[in-house]
Amino acid sequence: MWPKTIAGFFLGLLVSTSLVLNLKLLPVDVDTRLLAGLLLAFVLWGAVMTYCYYANSIGRASLNCTKLLAVSAALNAIVLFTNT
Repeated sequence: MWPKTIAGFFLGLLVSTSLVLNLKLLPVDVDTRLLAGLLLAFVLWGAVMTYCYYANSIGRASLNCTKLLAVSAALNAIVLFTNT
């Protein structure tokens, strides 16, 4: 149970942060994006932690979360380098 907890905690934190950083693509004010990001990040973090507990093995949960993190990080990198 502890490996699932640790993976869910850290991978959930990274995935939720990376996904919420994509909110800068929305054409809304900064304060609205900050509020939406704060609320959405907490929900996403809980969802990833729940998924890690639900998965049959820690390896499978970590692999799927890492895939999602890679896609989100790639999108963040594309937005960072093309939006200069």
